[in-house]
Amino acid sequence: NHEAVKECFTTNDRVLANRPRSNAGIYLGYDHAGFGFAPYGEYWRQVRKLAMVELLSTRRLETLKHVHISEVNAFIKDLYLFCMLNQQNPNPKLVISQKLEALTLNTIMRLMAGKRYFWDTTDGEDDEEAAHVAKVIKDFMYVSGLISPSEVVPFLGWMDSMFMGQVKSMKRVAREIDSIVGEWVEEHKLKRLKSEAKPESTPDFIDIMLSAIEEDSMFGYSRETIIKANVMNLFLAGSDTTSITLTWILSNLMNNRHALKCAQEELDLKVGRDKWVQDSDIEKLVYLQAVVKETLRLYPPGPISVPHEASEDCSIGGYHVGKGTRVIVNLWKLHRDPQVWSNPDVFEPERFLTSHPDVDVLGQHFELIPFGSGRRSCPGITLALQMTHLTIASILQGFELSTPFGETVDMSEGLGITMPKATPLEVILSPRLPSAMYLHST
Repeated sequence: NHEAVKECFTTNDRVLANRPRSNAGIYLGYDHAGFGFAPYGEYWRQVRKLAMVELLSTRRLETLKHVHISEVNAFIKDLYLFCMLNQQNPNPKLVISQKLEALTLNTIMRLMAGKRYFWDTTDGEDDEEAAHVAKVIKDFMYVSGLISPSEVVPFLGWMDSMFMGQVKSMKRVAREIDSIVGEWVEEHKLKRLKSEAKPESTPDFIDIMLSAIEEDSMFGYSRETIIKANVMNLFLAGSDTTSITLTWILSNLMNNRHALKCAQEELDLKVGRDKWVQDSDIEKLVYLQAVVKETLRLYPPGPISVPHEASEDCSIGGYHVGKGTRVIVNLWKLHRDPQVWSNPDVFEPERFLTSHPDVDVLGQHFELIPFGSGRRSCPGITLALQMTHLTIASILQGFELSTPFGETVDMSEGLGITMPKATPLEVILSPRLPSAMYLHST
């Protein structure tokens, strides 16, 4: 329950800030060099601080705001072009979940590596490479959720040999990720060596890491390992979880037409149809914010938390928790607690305007912590919410949406450390604004 969770991330936050060693951390996390896998300590503090200050701080996000705005603009134009090219098609269905993957991939890529994949309706030049990266991301999130028996019950280590296929899968995905991220790092090194290269006006995260990390690291990892591990960490977490959340939001709205109508009416009233919604408008779009919160309640990006490990004995809910114990929060269950939420399995955004108006997702309301809480909470909450709100607001303002043949969207959940929708989301779009708006979006 949320009272026990509160005790974990307040009273026992420091004690539970450690991460246990795991196969995922060893094979996918560069032997725990990525700060998401790293044990609590000075290394973790230094690398997380670098990410927070140079990429995820309020100041830095304001400087980089043009990146996600321009990507959303390109995304909206692409959707409009799809509509125009398919005007004569009686059933022009679009796999919008795939488009959302491309949008978040491009955005995070530009922040991390200063490049993007041009994955649009008319130009398929880079689709093959982009599709490969998107698949590797999905594979990573799936195999990250695999555990061997000894990771749950230590004395069952003798059974691990029966699960060697899991380790092989992790090693295969790790090689693919390392190849992709390693190529980005090498490109940046070469660019820095070329005397004719122009200095970047806004350096990306790889540039910053190359400048900040010393050649001889004091933490037992090579400079290249630290850079690749943490670029990988932020890139994978940021792109996959955001696209999953966006897909669940639209799926919920497709199955709850009254909520879709309310969100669009709010946009028409608060923003209008003669200008595009902007980041500065989100604060007054309270129903839209409620839709996002309700989706994160029902479909948190990760259904269970990343494991914590007690660094010393502690007490949770009156129970003795010994040093070395792994503590995992079942977020899916927590968010559907009938003692807290009425009709817990029903999509009701209105609850955040009536019974829970002051509850947010920032980690201080322990009945709703989709991004975690405490020292090990997701550092990218602000960026994720900015991207999510602006993207959904732009889609709903710009298009009428329906499902092929009026079918109900299948809400089955997929597998992995994150919680993707099991089947792609297909929609039918039609523009709801004047044509000139799509060609001159800002």
